Amino acid sequence: MDDNILIMEDEQGNPVEMMVIDVYEFNGATYFALVEVIEGSAEESDEVVIMRLEGEGDDAELIAIEDDDELQAAFDEFVRRDEELAEE
Repeated sequence: MDDNILIMEDEQGNPVEMMVIDVYEFNGATYFALVEVIEGSAEESDEVVIMRLEGEGDDAELIAIEDDDELQAAFDEFVRRDEELAEE
């Protein structure tokens, strides 16, 4: 399996393949930008999911961001980084 693919669970406990498109530090935390891999296709969704890494080593896990302000700030940073990369 591709190193950029993580298997996550949806709300019903079903496995969902997510492709990591960016990992970045912002405001003292590590964030992952993910998109869902569409089953049976080489494509991925255009909906970006931002999650925060909590813990370290084997105890590290990605968690959903509940705070709307934090989520918006982390997403804005992702967009800024993406636009910066596109300019290069």
